Amino acid sequence: MQTTGLLFESLALEPAIDPNFLTVEPITPLREVLALMSQFRSCMLPSSNLDQGSKEANLSTQKTSCCSQEWEALGTVDDTAAGCVLVMDKSQLVGVFTERDIVKLTAAGLPLANFKIGDCMGQPPITLTKSQAEDIFTVLELFRQHQIRHLPIVNEQGQPLGIVTHDSIRRALQPVNLLTQLRQVEEIMTTEVICTVATASVLQIAKLMTQHQVSCIVITQERGLETKEWQVETQPIDAQGCLDLREADHDLDDEYPSSVALSSSQSPIANTPELIPVGIVTERDILQFQAMELDLSRMLAKDVMSTPLFRLSPSDSLWKAHEKMLLHHVRRLIVTGSRGELVGLVSQTSLLKVLNPSQMYGVIEILQHVLEERTSQLKKTNEQLRHEIVERRRAETALLQAHAQLKVQVEQRTAQLTAANEQLKQDIHKRQQIEAALRESEAKSRTQATKLTLTLEKLHSYQTQLIQKEKMSSLGQLVAGVAHEINNPINFVYGNIAYANQYIQDIMELLQQYEQQYPEQVPEIWEKAQKIDLDFVKNDLPKLFKSMKLGAERIRDLVLSLRNFSRLDEAEMKSVYLHQGIDNTLLILQNRLKATPGRSEIRLVKKYGHLPKVECYSGQINQVFMNLLSNAIDALEELRIPNSQVSVDPPTITISTGLKEVNNDKNNAKPSSLIPHAVITITDNGSGMTEAVRRHLFDPFFTTKSVGKGTGLGLSISYQIVVEKHNGCIEFTSALGQGTEFEISIPISQRQHSQW
Repeated sequence: MQTTGLLFESLALEPAIDPNFLTVEPITPLREVLALMSQFRSCMLPSSNLDQGSKEANLSTQKTSCCSQEWEALGTVDDTAAGCVLVMDKSQLVGVFTERDIVKLTAAGLPLANFKIGDCMGQPPITLTKSQAEDIFTVLELFRQHQIRHLPIVNEQGQPLGIVTHDSIRRALQPVNLLTQLRQVEEIMTTEVICTVATASVLQIAKLMTQHQVSCIVITQERGLETKEWQVETQPIDAQGCLDLREADHDLDDEYPSSVALSSSQSPIANTPELIPVGIVTERDILQFQAMELDLSRMLAKDVMSTPLFRLSPSDSLWKAHEKMLLHHVRRLIVTGSRGELVGLVSQTSLLKVLNPSQMYGVIEILQHVLEERTSQLKKTNEQLRHEIVERRRAETALLQAHAQLKVQVEQRTAQLTAANEQLKQDIHKRQQIEAALRESEAKSRTQATKLTLTLEKLHSYQTQLIQKEKMSSLGQLVAGVAHEINNPINFVYGNIAYANQYIQDIMELLQQYEQQYPEQVPEIWEKAQKIDLDFVKNDLPKLFKSMKLGAERIRDLVLSLRNFSRLDEAEMKSVYLHQGIDNTLLILQNRLKATPGRSEIRLVKKYGHLPKVECYSGQINQVFMNLLSNAIDALEELRIPNSQVSVDPPTITISTGLKEVNNDKNNAKPSSLIPHAVITITDNGSGMTEAVRRHLFDPFFTTKSVGKGTGLGLSISYQIVVEKHNGCIEFTSALGQGTEFEISIPISQRQHSQW
């Protein structure tokens, strides 16, 4: 099934392209590139770490300020695409340098001051050529296929026009679709979280990022512990991904604790302490430290980590996660359990997982299934209520009869019976109130079911309109472009044929005069004339030019038909001759009507009546003609096979036109209420249709063709164009083995029709 038109419009690629990006030349020193990328955001650093010559870091010294990576405001510092630079050799893109590349160089311990940016370029960059046909799904597939987070968008010459990142996609989408409100954080969060303790060095953290191919490391500590050093073992302890942390019995050397990954798939170990997240270090932090030329091996995670952390619960909705990212200007959120323990991580990449087309279609199918179940339940409830009402009415009747019998039989107990009767009346009144409440509830249920049905019909309508618009817009542009490209050269050919013909006639007259003046030809000239068969050339050359002129005229007519047929998106109605539209459509389909090996010719019968100009959208009406005539040709395919036993009549399509007066006001039989309509009838002598096919003929997505040969939207779109956009009527008659006839009726003037 199809999703709504609003969703597809929101998934267009254009809004996600960030036109602002950093560029450098290959000879640029790597230190300059780091300074350009860093923009000197802020984090809390111990001032002793700024002095690379000191022998040990004094963690209690005063702090110096730079900007926290998790407060990287999306667009508040700079509108330039963050996290990468494009390496340009003159006007050509030769590479993309990202924060992850900086982390890899840092982890490798390479001296960055000795490198130029061109030395870091390896494989050619992954790019995408800008095209109107691309959408965000294409970019997401490239992200997943090549494991990248930055995708340059280039023109046909390979020059960059912009860049698409996870950040730009999320900003462009602004998730308002149903999926972000229905799904929870636990469905898409990353449970494989790489974490380490606060005493690990920044250099070790960079190595962990490179080893595990992640963009951040979560800093954790055991529950109940404060600032102590721990030795971390990679054994999992429970299903939520906590780790076994054990206090070291010996002093730590220069190497700090290794990291661990949270995984819900590992088996638990009893009495394992829970991990509490206290901070986070990202690739952008590593970039800032390298740009400031700090000694990463002496910087501890607890001095530079971002804190406090912004947290989510696994049961929170993705919409809440999206709002929290926007509110706090962060790209990652920590997911914690009920006791504050670390259970997962949500990033922009996680949010983009909801854009999987198969998942989106699955959610809509689930909603449809729920709607059907609710409707079935309502029907059962209504039936049960009707049964209860009948039973209660029977009980009331029995009570009334008993009351009458008691009144006749026991007159002495009139007072007692009267009191009992009043009590019965009160009971009846209460029951009537209950019945009224039940009827009101039933009415509300029916109203809700009606609203749900209307909503579903609107969704199908939006799907049909979107498919029609995209398909016909692309077809119109293609046809118009082809017609334009053919029209220019054929005009040159057609215009020069007349001059060339005149020149040849002049040469022929000169040749004739030469033969009259010099009847005795030179032997060499006579031999040449015999060799080229001069008499045949003089006789055949005028015929050749006449054939060339006829062919050029046919090409010009075909180009004109293509240009007329391509006007599918005209915004205003125009008065046109429908015969011209039918002829243009037939000219385009002429190749399908001709005989081919194994197929006989389809005979075409035109019975045109007198039709004035009709006010309509000519491109859309041409589309209706194309759909009906194409279906008629498809229906005659079996008759075109030689020796076919289906029918002895040759395959034939008959087109009839004429005028008729239609009573627009059914309650008024006066002649003044009659409006002239143009009537077009298209008939074929094919095999016809069964009753089952006739019942669903105008339903969207209904088709009798094999898979891949039809969308099932042709007649549905034709019905919408004729009935809804032109206030007309489209009807058909068909019987199995007797062919099919379609009749289209359109008002001559739409303005006159609208007055009624």
